[in-house]
Amino acid sequence: MISSKPTIFCDIDGTLVKHAPLTDSAKKTHKLELLPGTIEKLTEWEKNGYRIILTTGRKECTRAATEQQLQEAGIFYDQLIMNIGGGARYLINDKKPEGDITSFCFCPERNQGIQDIEIWYFFKMFTLQILMQKE
Repeated sequence: MISSKPTIFCDIDGTLVKHAPLTDSAKKTHKLELLPGTIEKLTEWEKNGYRIILTTGRKECTRAATEQQLQEAGIFYDQLIMNIGGGARYLINDKKPEGDITSFCFCPERNQGIQDIEIWYFFKMFTLQILMQKE
């Protein structure tokens, strides 16, 4: 059974903050518009010991501007991964020896925020299903 706290990979634009054109978001003076529940959900994850890794399709050359914007918006994280592009993203991770699946996906609608994402509930229901299958 999985006992470690999860690592959360979370996109920035359109997920945590309102999506803006790259020409705007590349400027240090650009102000991020927080989406509903962003700070509350990040705080919840932080309190639960989750590792928060932010991802973005923004170019590496905009790192300083992005970090400044995130700080000014009150968005905190453990790591920032830049330049992953705007296409589909796949997370590939091995199963635990006991058969536990270790990767999951949430795809909220653009600019709707993350307030309704309940990782603990999803994780709990999935773990219950695995336990029931093993009986």
